[in-house]
Amino acid sequence: NGSRAWRMESADSDYDVRFVFIRPLQDYIQLQELPEVLNYFFDKGGQPCTRSPYLDLSGFDIFKFLTLLSSSNPTTIEWLTTDIVYHGKQPKLLQHFALKNFDPRALFYHYQSLCKANYSKYISSNTDVTHKRYLYTLRGLINAKWVKAKNSVPPISLLETLQKIGTEIPTPLLQLCKEIIAIKKQGKEKEKIDRMIIIDEYVERFLEEQAPPAHNQPPRDVLGKFLQKMIINQKNLK
Repeated sequence: NGSRAWRMESADSDYDVRFVFIRPLQDYIQLQELPEVLNYFFDKGGQPCTRSPYLDLSGFDIFKFLTLLSSSNPTTIEWLTTDIVYHGKQPKLLQHFALKNFDPRALFYHYQSLCKANYSKYISSNTDVTHKRYLYTLRGLINAKWVKAKNSVPPISLLETLQKIGTEIPTPLLQLCKEIIAIKKQGKEKEKIDRMIIIDEYVERFLEEQAPPAHNQPPRDVLGKFLQKMIINQKNLK
Protein backbone atom coordinates (compact mmCIF):
# COMPACT_ATOMS: atom_id res chain seq x y z
CA ASN A 1 0.00 0.00 0.00
CA GLY A 2 1.11 3.65 -0.27
CA SER A 3 3.61 5.25 -2.62
CA ARG A 4 5.55 2.05 -3.29
CA ALA A 5 2.43 0.23 -4.47
CA TRP A 6 1.47 3.26 -6.57
CA ARG A 7 5.02 3.34 -8.06
CA MET A 8 5.65 6.85 -6.71
CA GLU A 9 8.20 6.09 -4.00
CA SER A 10 11.33 8.14 -3.36
CA ALA A 11 14.57 7.01 -1.74
CA ASP A 12 13.34 8.02 1.73
CA SER A 13 9.83 6.58 1.41
CA ASP A 14 8.76 4.32 4.25
CA TYR A 15 7.28 0.85 3.84
CA ASP A 16 3.52 0.67 4.35
CA VAL A 17 2.78 -2.97 5.19
CA ARG A 18 -0.88 -3.97 5.37
CA PHE A 19 -2.32 -7.26 6.56
CA VAL A 20 -5.51 -9.08 7.58
CA PHE A 21 -5.64 -11.19 10.73
CA ILE A 22 -7.98 -13.81 12.19
CA ARG A 23 -8.32 -14.35 15.93
CA PRO A 24 -9.03 -17.73 17.57
CA LEU A 25 -12.73 -18.58 17.50
CA GLN A 26 -13.16 -18.08 21.28
CA ASP A 27 -12.05 -14.46 20.95
CA TYR A 28 -15.15 -13.73 18.88
CA ILE A 29 -17.60 -15.21 21.38
CA GLN A 30 -16.82 -13.20 24.50
CA LEU A 31 -18.16 -9.97 25.97
CA GLN A 32 -14.87 -8.08 25.83
CA GLU A 33 -14.40 -6.33 22.50
CA LEU A 34 -10.93 -6.69 21.02
CA PRO A 35 -9.29 -4.15 18.68
CA GLU A 36 -10.30 -4.39 15.04
CA VAL A 37 -7.12 -2.64 13.91
CA LEU A 38 -3.52 -3.34 14.91
CA ASN A 39 -0.79 -0.77 14.27
CA TYR A 40 2.97 -1.13 14.72
CA PHE A 41 5.74 1.32 13.83
CA PHE A 42 9.47 0.61 13.57
CA ASP A 43 12.59 2.59 12.65
CA LYS A 44 15.30 1.36 10.28
CA GLY A 45 16.94 -0.52 13.12
CA GLY A 46 13.79 -2.50 13.83
CA GLN A 47 13.05 -0.66 17.06
CA PRO A 48 9.52 0.51 17.92
CA CYS A 49 9.00 4.23 17.32
CA THR A 50 6.23 6.80 17.33
CA ARG A 51 7.43 9.32 14.74
CA SER A 52 8.66 9.02 11.13
CA PRO A 53 8.61 5.21 10.98
CA TYR A 54 10.56 3.25 8.38
CA LEU A 55 8.12 0.35 8.70
CA ASP A 56 4.43 1.24 9.08
CA LEU A 57 2.40 -1.90 9.78
CA SER A 58 -1.38 -1.82 9.96
CA GLY A 59 -3.78 -4.77 10.00
CA PHE A 60 -7.55 -5.26 9.94
CA ASP A 61 -9.45 -8.03 11.68
CA ILE A 62 -11.11 -10.18 9.03
CA PHE A 63 -14.58 -9.02 10.14
CA LYS A 64 -13.64 -5.38 9.58
CA PHE A 65 -11.83 -6.13 6.32
CA LEU A 66 -14.74 -8.03 4.77
CA THR A 67 -17.30 -5.50 6.01
CA LEU A 68 -15.35 -2.73 4.28
CA LEU A 69 -14.86 -4.83 1.15
CA SER A 70 -18.61 -5.50 0.97
CA SER A 71 -19.07 -1.72 0.70
CA SER A 72 -16.40 -1.42 -2.02
CA ASN A 73 -13.98 0.35 0.28
CA PRO A 74 -11.05 1.30 -2.01
CA THR A 75 -8.44 0.60 0.68
CA THR A 76 -9.43 -3.07 0.85
CA ILE A 77 -9.58 -3.28 -2.94
CA GLU A 78 -6.07 -1.87 -3.24
CA TRP A 79 -4.80 -4.37 -0.67
CA LEU A 80 -6.22 -7.18 -2.81
CA THR A 81 -4.99 -5.87 -6.17
CA THR A 82 -1.48 -4.69 -5.32
CA ASP A 83 1.32 -6.70 -6.93
CA ILE A 84 3.65 -6.07 -3.99
CA VAL A 85 3.08 -8.85 -1.46
CA TYR A 86 5.53 -9.37 1.41
CA HIS A 87 3.97 -12.49 2.93
CA GLY A 88 1.20 -14.91 2.06
CA LYS A 89 -1.17 -14.69 -0.89
CA GLN A 90 -4.27 -12.67 -1.66
CA PRO A 91 -7.32 -14.99 -1.77
CA LYS A 92 -8.44 -15.44 -5.38
CA LEU A 93 -12.11 -15.34 -4.35
CA LEU A 94 -11.68 -11.95 -2.70
CA GLN A 95 -9.64 -10.60 -5.62
CA HIS A 96 -12.40 -11.61 -8.02
CA PHE A 97 -15.01 -10.05 -5.75
CA ALA A 98 -13.05 -6.79 -5.56
CA LEU A 99 -12.57 -6.53 -9.32
CA LYS A 100 -15.94 -7.82 -10.55
CA ASN A 101 -18.46 -6.93 -7.84
CA PHE A 102 -17.42 -3.45 -6.78
CA ASP A 103 -19.74 -0.45 -6.62
CA PRO A 104 -18.52 2.15 -9.17
CA ARG A 105 -20.32 4.96 -7.35
CA ALA A 106 -18.57 4.16 -4.04
CA LEU A 107 -15.16 4.13 -5.73
CA PHE A 108 -15.88 7.32 -7.63
CA TYR A 109 -16.96 9.22 -4.53
CA HIS A 110 -13.94 7.96 -2.57
CA TYR A 111 -11.40 9.11 -5.15
CA GLN A 112 -13.26 12.36 -5.73
CA SER A 113 -13.16 13.05 -1.99
CA LEU A 114 -9.41 12.36 -1.91
CA CYS A 115 -8.95 14.90 -4.67
CA LYS A 116 -11.13 17.46 -2.91
CA ALA A 117 -9.55 16.93 0.52
CA ASN A 118 -5.98 17.41 -0.71
CA TYR A 119 -6.85 20.34 -2.96
CA SER A 120 -9.03 22.21 -0.46
CA LYS A 121 -6.96 21.58 2.66
CA TYR A 122 -3.51 22.22 1.25
CA ILE A 123 -3.54 23.86 -2.18
CA SER A 124 -6.50 26.23 -2.54
CA SER A 125 -5.91 27.34 1.06
CA ASN A 126 -2.20 27.89 0.27
CA THR A 127 -1.38 25.92 3.43
CA ASP A 128 1.06 23.42 1.93
CA VAL A 129 1.52 23.89 -1.82
CA THR A 130 3.97 21.16 -2.83
CA HIS A 131 4.41 18.61 -5.60
CA LYS A 132 3.29 15.91 -3.17
CA ARG A 133 -0.04 17.62 -2.50
CA TYR A 134 -0.62 18.12 -6.21
CA LEU A 135 0.24 14.50 -6.89
CA TYR A 136 -2.22 13.17 -4.32
CA THR A 137 -4.87 15.57 -5.63
CA LEU A 138 -4.30 14.33 -9.18
CA ARG A 139 -4.30 10.68 -8.16
CA GLY A 140 -7.79 11.08 -6.70
CA LEU A 141 -9.01 12.93 -9.79
CA ILE A 142 -7.49 10.53 -12.31
CA ASN A 143 -8.72 7.42 -10.51
CA ALA A 144 -12.23 8.87 -10.26
CA LYS A 145 -12.17 9.66 -13.98
CA TRP A 146 -11.02 6.10 -14.68
CA VAL A 147 -13.87 4.54 -12.69
CA LYS A 148 -16.48 6.68 -14.40
CA ALA A 149 -15.14 6.18 -17.92
CA LYS A 150 -14.11 2.53 -17.82
CA ASN A 151 -16.37 1.07 -15.10
CA SER A 152 -13.44 -0.85 -13.65
CA VAL A 153 -10.99 -0.67 -10.77
CA PRO A 154 -8.04 1.65 -11.58
CA PRO A 155 -4.59 0.04 -11.84
CA ILE A 156 -2.67 0.13 -8.57
CA SER A 157 0.22 1.87 -10.36
CA LEU A 158 -0.56 5.51 -11.13
CA LEU A 159 1.90 5.44 -14.03
CA GLU A 160 -0.03 2.56 -15.60
CA THR A 161 -3.26 4.49 -15.13
CA LEU A 162 -1.73 7.50 -16.88
CA GLN A 163 -0.63 5.33 -19.80
CA LYS A 164 -4.02 3.67 -20.26
CA ILE A 165 -6.60 6.34 -19.43
CA GLY A 166 -6.45 7.82 -22.92
CA THR A 167 -8.36 10.97 -23.80
CA GLU A 168 -10.20 11.16 -20.46
CA ILE A 169 -7.39 13.42 -19.22
CA PRO A 170 -5.86 16.17 -21.42
CA THR A 171 -2.37 15.32 -22.67
CA PRO A 172 -0.68 18.37 -21.07
CA LEU A 173 -2.10 17.36 -17.68
CA LEU A 174 -0.96 13.76 -18.11
CA GLN A 175 2.54 14.91 -18.95
CA LEU A 176 2.61 17.27 -16.00
CA CYS A 177 1.53 14.47 -13.68
CA LYS A 178 4.35 12.25 -14.98
CA GLU A 179 6.81 15.08 -14.33
CA ILE A 180 5.55 15.46 -10.76
CA ILE A 181 5.97 11.72 -10.17
CA ALA A 182 9.57 12.01 -11.37
CA ILE A 183 10.13 14.89 -8.94
CA LYS A 184 8.68 12.84 -6.08
CA LYS A 185 10.98 9.94 -6.90
CA GLN A 186 13.88 12.38 -6.54
CA GLY A 187 12.76 13.16 -2.99
CA LYS A 188 11.82 16.78 -3.76
CA GLU A 189 8.07 16.41 -3.34
CA LYS A 190 7.84 18.43 -0.10
CA GLU A 191 9.55 21.60 -1.38
CA LYS A 192 7.26 24.65 -1.45
CA ILE A 193 6.22 25.65 -4.98
CA ASP A 194 3.99 28.17 -6.74
CA ARG A 195 0.42 27.26 -7.59
CA MET A 196 -0.03 25.39 -10.89
CA ILE A 197 -2.91 27.16 -12.60
CA ILE A 198 -3.44 24.48 -15.26
CA ILE A 199 -4.02 21.89 -12.53
CA ASP A 200 -6.05 24.21 -10.28
CA GLU A 201 -8.52 25.07 -13.03
CA TYR A 202 -8.96 21.46 -14.10
CA VAL A 203 -9.44 20.24 -10.53
CA GLU A 204 -12.02 22.92 -9.79
CA ARG A 205 -14.00 22.01 -12.91
CA PHE A 206 -13.85 18.35 -11.96
CA LEU A 207 -15.08 18.97 -8.42
CA GLU A 208 -18.14 20.73 -9.80
CA GLU A 209 -19.22 17.56 -11.65
CA GLN A 210 -22.38 16.09 -10.17
CA ALA A 211 -22.80 12.91 -12.25
CA PRO A 212 -21.29 9.85 -10.55
CA PRO A 213 -21.51 6.42 -12.21
CA ALA A 214 -24.39 4.05 -11.53
CA HIS A 215 -24.70 2.30 -8.18
CA ASN A 216 -24.10 -1.44 -7.86
CA GLN A 217 -24.89 -3.47 -4.75
CA PRO A 218 -22.20 -6.17 -4.26
CA PRO A 219 -23.47 -9.66 -3.23
CA ARG A 220 -22.57 -9.85 0.46
CA ASP A 221 -23.45 -13.55 0.80
CA VAL A 222 -20.22 -14.51 -1.00
CA LEU A 223 -18.17 -12.75 1.64
CA GLY A 224 -20.31 -14.15 4.44
CA LYS A 225 -19.61 -17.72 3.38
CA PHE A 226 -15.90 -16.95 3.05
CA LEU A 227 -15.89 -15.47 6.56
CA GLN A 228 -17.60 -18.51 8.04
CA LYS A 229 -15.12 -20.83 6.39
CA MET A 230 -12.13 -18.87 7.64
CA ILE A 231 -13.36 -18.46 11.22
CA ILE A 232 -14.75 -21.93 11.77
CA ASN A 233 -11.91 -23.80 10.11
CA GLN A 234 -9.22 -21.34 11.32
CA LYS A 235 -7.40 -21.50 8.01
CA ASN A 236 -4.82 -19.00 6.89
CA LEU A 237 -5.66 -16.52 4.13
CA LYS A 238 -4.42 -18.16 0.93
